[in-house]
Amino acid sequence: MSAQPDQNDKNRHGISRRSFLGRSILLGAAGVAGYTNAFADTISAPLQNQDQNLPPQGHYLIKNAYVLTMDAKLGDLKQGDVLVQNGEIKQVGKGLSAAGAEVIQGEGMIVMPGLVETHWHLWTSLLRSMAGDREGRGYFDITRTVGQHYTPESMYAATRLAVAEAIHSGITTLHDWSHNARSPAFAEASLQALREAGIRGRYSLGVPAGKGGVVDLQLLERLKQEWPKLASDTLHLGLAWPGINDREEQGIKELKLAQQLGIPVSVHASRAGVISGLMRENLLAEGMQLIHCKDATLSEIQGIAKAGAVASLSPFSELRIGYGIPPVKELLDTGVTIGISADTTTLTGNADLFAALKILLNLANALNRSEFALSAKRTLEIGTIEGARSLGLSDHIGSLTPGKRADLIMLSTNALNLGYVTEPYQLIVEAAQPANVHTVMIDGRILKRNHTFTHLNKDKIMAEAKAEFEKIMKKSGW
Repeated sequence: MSAQPDQNDKNRHGISRRSFLGRSILLGAAGVAGYTNAFADTISAPLQNQDQNLPPQGHYLIKNAYVLTMDAKLGDLKQGDVLVQNGEIKQVGKGLSAAGAEVIQGEGMIVMPGLVETHWHLWTSLLRSMAGDREGRGYFDITRTVGQHYTPESMYAATRLAVAEAIHSGITTLHDWSHNARSPAFAEASLQALREAGIRGRYSLGVPAGKGGVVDLQLLERLKQEWPKLASDTLHLGLAWPGINDREEQGIKELKLAQQLGIPVSVHASRAGVISGLMRENLLAEGMQLIHCKDATLSEIQGIAKAGAVASLSPFSELRIGYGIPPVKELLDTGVTIGISADTTTLTGNADLFAALKILLNLANALNRSEFALSAKRTLEIGTIEGARSLGLSDHIGSLTPGKRADLIMLSTNALNLGYVTEPYQLIVEAAQPANVHTVMIDGRILKRNHTFTHLNKDKIMAEAKAEFEKIMKKSGW
C-alpha cells in the first residue's frame, strides 16, 4: 500500500471522491410490507398498507409561538406562525390565516425543526444501561454475546422502543446503524418498526454482532431492490461499512457495491489511523459519514473537509466508554459538517439529544478554555440543519423553510426547568429536556400531542420490549 494514492490506485479501486448519497435519499414509493405471523426468512411481499394507522397529513396553522426557523434568511419570530398542509411547510410569518386549517395555539411554546440524530444502534435499546463496570462485562462484551441470541422479534421490539423514545424526545429524523441484521427477516423487522412509527431516517445495513467483518452484500442488493415494498418515503437505505482496516479487498468490494447502488456510506472512525487509511487509498468521498473521529489529526480533518465527507459525534457514549473527546472546534473551524449521535442507550442510558448537545458545547468550550468557543446557536444547528446536511437531507428538512417537509417540534416553556423564554438558543441547549416536548410533527403528521403519543401504544411497546429482553437474557445466560 503506497503512502499516496496514484491514478492506478484510483482505477484499480474504481472509486473516486464522489457522492454516495444517490437517488436512495428520496425513494418515493409508498407501498410497504405487512406481517400477520412471525417474520419470514426472506423478504416478503406487501400484504397491507401499514401506514393506515398513522395520523393523517393534516392542515395546521400554529399561531403566536416563538419560532426558531434555523433558516438564516428567515431568522426567528417572537410571535410567529407556521402553516402546514399535506406534509409541507407552506408559510412562516406573522398574522397568517388559512381557511380550513386547524389552529394550534402556540403561546408559551417554542417551535423549531425536529432534532436530527445521525448514528444510533437501535437494536441495542433492549440492553439499556447494561454496559458493566468491570472487564468482561463492557459494551462490546454484552452486545456481541447477547446480540447473537436476538431474533427478528427482538429486533422489532428493540427498534420500536428506540423509535418511541426518539419521538417522545423530539427526534424527527434518525440513522439506524443496524449491525445485527442476521438474516433478511432481521432487516425486515427493523424496517417494519421504523415504518409503522412514522419516523424519518436512514436504515444502514451492517455486519451482525459477533459474526466477523463481512457485509451481506446479497441482502444489501435485495433491500435496495425491494425498498419500495419495505419502506415508506420518509426512509432511505445506507451501508454501515466496516471500513478497510485489515480487510482492504473486502472493504473495497463493499464500497464499490454501495457506489453502484447509489446509497450513502457510514463508517466508524473510533481509532487512530482509520481516516488517514481512507485518505491514502483515495476512498474518502463526498457525503461519507465518519463516526466519532476522536483521534482525528489536523491533516485528517483537512482531508475530511476537502473530500466533502461528514462527521457524526456521540459525546455521551464517547465519554462513557473512554474513547475520549473529539476535536469539535477543529472540525467546525475546518468546515466539516457535523451531526449529533445517540449511539447506543446501552452506554448512554437514554437518547436525550438536548443533553448531548449541551455536553458537546461544554466540551468544546472546556477544551478551548473559552466561554465563547462554541455558541448555543451553532450547537443547535448541529442538532438540526447541520445534521440534516450530514445525512444529505437539508433540501427537505432541518429548517422551517417554506417548501420543506413539515418536521417540527413544539416545546412547552410551562415547566420549572424553562419557565419562560430568556435567550432561546441557550435555553434549548442548556435547559430543555424531552419532558418539555409538547408536540412532534413528522412529514405533517402529528405523532405526539400534549405530551402524549397519538398512535403509538407506550405500554404495549414497553411490555413487549421487556418480554424480549427476558428471552434473550435467558438464552444468552448473561
